[in-house]
Order: sequence, then C-alpha cells, then structure tokens
Amino acid sequence: MGEKKMTSQLTLDKNTDVAFIDVSEAAPDAKIEVISVSDLLGLRSQVLARIDAENGVVLGLIIEEYSTFRREIMRKYVAFQVGKIIDLIVSKVMASVPPRVHGERRQLAAV
Repeated sequence: MGEKKMTSQLTLDKNTDVAFIDVSEAAPDAKIEVISVSDLLGLRSQVLARIDAENGVVLGLIIEEYSTFRREIMRKYVAFQVGKIIDLIVSKVMASVPPRVHGERRQLAAV
C-alpha cells in the first residue's frame, strides 16, 4: 500500500472568519473528536483539530478568528508564507496524535 502525500485544503468562511483545513477523509468507522491544539502549537489563537480517535488520524483543523490567527503566525514565522505555516502546523498536530489502542484514550504528545 503506497503512502499518501499530505495535502491540505483551506476553506474560509468570511462571514464568521473561521477557516476549515481538510487534511484527509474520515473512514467509515471513524469516531471523530474535536480537541484544542492551541497550547500544543504555542498559539493564542483558537485552533481545534478534528481527529479520528478510533484510527489515530488527523482529519483537519478549525481556526477561529482566522484574520487574527494569520497575523499571529505571520509575526511568529516571519519568513514563511501562510500556506507553508499551515502545513507545518498540520504536520505537528499529525505527529502528536498517537493511534488509539483497544479503546484507550490518549492525550496529544508534546512535540
């Protein structure tokens, strides 16, 4: 089975200033949970991860007040484009989500 390349798709709702970043599709047996990853990323902005807790897969991110988030990450990562920064954030969240073992709930590992 070949390894899939990570691709993220950003959708911005301009009325609510909320961004949705889709990373992968949920499996039919997915148990989807939404958890805050702001502290893990060292950000003040509210960033939530949608994860498949059953299979240990990051499905995407939800970023509230995207315009504020964008300013914050541009100050923090001056040399990068926003798209590259989001890819780095997604990679960090993906690396911190351990697979679920026998229904045992695990916390995100600090990376």
